[in-house]
Amino acid sequence: MFASGRRASFRGDSVPPQIVGVHFMTVHPEKPDKTDLILLLLAAPTTDPTQEFRCNGVTRLEKLLFLLEHEFQIESELSDSFDFEPYHYGPYSKQVYDAVDLLRSLKLLLVEQHEVRSGLDLGELNESLDRTDLGAGSEYVEQQISLTDSGKAVAQVLSRRLSEQGKEALTAVKDRYGAMPLRQLLRYVYEKYENYTVASRIKESL
Repeated sequence: MFASGRRASFRGDSVPPQIVGVHFMTVHPEKPDKTDLILLLLAAPTTDPTQEFRCNGVTRLEKLLFLLEHEFQIESELSDSFDFEPYHYGPYSKQVYDAVDLLRSLKLLLVEQHEVRSGLDLGELNESLDRTDLGAGSEYVEQQISLTDSGKAVAQVLSRRLSEQGKEALTAVKDRYGAMPLRQLLRYVYEKYENYTVASRIKESL
């Protein structure tokens, strides 16, 4: 992971000028880690313009990362991977939330509140969205997570460490699942990965 501390050695990769002033280190010099995966996923090419460099909500992001590990075996491209466990909204990893907070603090991610325009009605929002996706008590907004210019630059460097198969997996998960209404995405995950729904609060309502 690129984290604060000291300047990284990229073994031939030059750090783009957009990220001058941000200090980085790498724990693993060859493979990206699980936190880097968030940057790579957001930066991955997609046929859906609404997903370019962004993801609508941390719940959606978490489920896409889960599917990357379980359907595309992305962990073979990484030095480590997220640990998921059954929780209120299906597969859950506190590490995803911590990673988003870290990347935000490094100014690689921008997290903004936006009105929900995904086709979910108010009842579905109450049932489907993790409360961290809702801002300031409002039931009509969610967090939109997007790459900053610095985040895009770091993702460009990181992408050189992925195989073509890894890059294709990132695009495939966005094109196949990223544009689904959140309720539909959750239903898909719940039906296919029942062992992650044992602690769910919303299983019966999907």
